[in-house]
Amino acid sequence: MNIQEALVAGVIMVVTHRVAQKEQAVQQQTQVQRQIQARKVLLQRQQSQIKQGQINRLTVQQTIVAASLALVLVVDRAVVHHHHKEGALMGKDYTQREAFYAPYKETFFADFIDLEYALYDVMVLPKEKIDEIRFASQMLWGIFCKVAQQLPHLSKEQLLALGIREEMLPYISLNYLQEMAVLARFDFICTADGRIKCIELNGDTPFLVQETFEMNDKLCIEFGVNNPNNTQQFIKGMSQALFHAMHYLNKTHTPKVVITGKEADDDFEEHCQVKYIQRVLPFEVEYVPIKELIIFKDGPQRGLYTPSMERIDVLYRPAHPIEFLIDDVAQDGDCIGLQLLDLVRDRELAIINAPAAYVLQSKILLWLIWERRNDEVLFTKHERGAIKRYMLPTFLSDKPFKQAGRAFVKKPVYSREGNTIEIFDAAGEVKIASPNRHYTDNLYLYQEFAKMPDIDIRLQDGIHRKKWLVGSFIVDGKACGLACRVGNDITEWDSHWLAIGYKD
Repeated sequence: MNIQEALVAGVIMVVTHRVAQKEQAVQQQTQVQRQIQARKVLLQRQQSQIKQGQINRLTVQQTIVAASLALVLVVDRAVVHHHHKEGALMGKDYTQREAFYAPYKETFFADFIDLEYALYDVMVLPKEKIDEIRFASQMLWGIFCKVAQQLPHLSKEQLLALGIREEMLPYISLNYLQEMAVLARFDFICTADGRIKCIELNGDTPFLVQETFEMNDKLCIEFGVNNPNNTQQFIKGMSQALFHAMHYLNKTHTPKVVITGKEADDDFEEHCQVKYIQRVLPFEVEYVPIKELIIFKDGPQRGLYTPSMERIDVLYRPAHPIEFLIDDVAQDGDCIGLQLLDLVRDRELAIINAPAAYVLQSKILLWLIWERRNDEVLFTKHERGAIKRYMLPTFLSDKPFKQAGRAFVKKPVYSREGNTIEIFDAAGEVKIASPNRHYTDNLYLYQEFAKMPDIDIRLQDGIHRKKWLVGSFIVDGKACGLACRVGNDITEWDSHWLAIGYKD
């Protein structure tokens, strides 16, 4: 069975599964139809008033954001107020940067060896733009989860054709949390003409956590603007995941909870991310470096242990992806990563995120969703509208773009930090390519190129023109945090972090 045959069969299965659920979904939607219709009438009246000059456009945009999420998609785009140049910087004396970050040098990675990572500035976005990014995140999260939840029902051949590694097949259905991933992050491009376009979902172990939920607030206070991020929602979501994990284990005793990652000497950035999460969780969590975890694969001691031989019930792994875990091998050759997943499968251990997040990390979802964008059985009217508005055309071949003479991006299905990505111009020639090539053995997909907006940032050696994109965090199913990455046409490891704020 080739890829196309596998995918056609898979889509049929997905659609069939959704048909059985359609009646229930319709019943649920009916409960809100009267309310939706009433708000439609209100919006139509406001649009009519605009044409008569009775209401300004900004007022209408604020009203739309406050309305039902479903209604945002039916608003005439001509009514939406866009800023041509978004992301104005506050600007302060650059010499104050070192003094500002100095108190956090032991707990936050403001600088890498040769990179000024954390910028001393705040990007001020219009409040309506922040609200739309949140809305887009919320809508797309439901869409991504709806499709991802169907993948475990596909055949082995279909899953392999979609780039799912064979080693993961026994574990992708392990989804014991309330959401497929308690912590995830969308990446959006805010185009010059006011559009918001999703380029990917980081569904397993997204970085920028400490920047978003701790340091962003400190920068906003420093520059006198409002912080759009909800740290309490982050803490609440990460905490609730523990209770779902314990329910999965069916254990009533006080759980042994461990958070793991690399040590500071090995990867200071990762270490800071992990230690930040440990600090904010409102229950006892022990930090154990990942290389010090002890696993017994069989016998009466079967399980995962701390160096002091305390058996671990729940393991937070905020920086160690599943696709890395399955390749973890001990010095004696034992596949300790797969042994750990076996413990999870047998309910001897729970990990956060759950193994099902591996599917959400796959960029194949970008294609699956776009391929079925007009499916009235799989997606509601508002979901179909959100796909067309916020997602980019994505295919398993570059042929549609070459035939249409449109620029596109070639991406591995499993990749991180821009690694192995190539940008092609309208003539089908490579324009820009990542120098890092660690994911060449992946299945590839092809996504329409969306140009990132420019921004001038101040570094120690002067002003630099860069590109920027927005990361939008989903925690326990809710959009609650924004982060800006500033880099080049391909956003790689050497990008900068920039705080986001807004004014009243």
